Amino acid sequence: MNKIISGKAFIVRSERDYYKIKKEVILIAERTHPDIVIAIKKVTAIVTEIDNKLCHAAIISREYGIPLLMGIADATKNFKTGDKVMVNLDTKTICKIK
Repeated sequence: MNKIISGKAFIVRSERDYYKIKKEVILIAERTHPDIVIAIKKVTAIVTEIDNKLCHAAIISREYGIPLLMGIADATKNFKTGDKVMVNLDTKTICKIK
């Protein structure tokens, strides 16, 4: 699995947002919801504010082989949809890129 993933951020604030995902994005959410399954093939990585090995995002990540970064405080506030971001799974960080 690639340890560094870059792409455009897509912020999920409610379950309805999963239906708006149009292409490969790095999904950023407080936590995931079962509705993510409708968009799972469009997501290149998941970033969540919640950190728990048994949370929904962790289970989805393992089942579908999607890179996951958990426990990123204020991720939904620090990034906005369309931001170009880089997720580093080794250092457990996400940052904006140009």
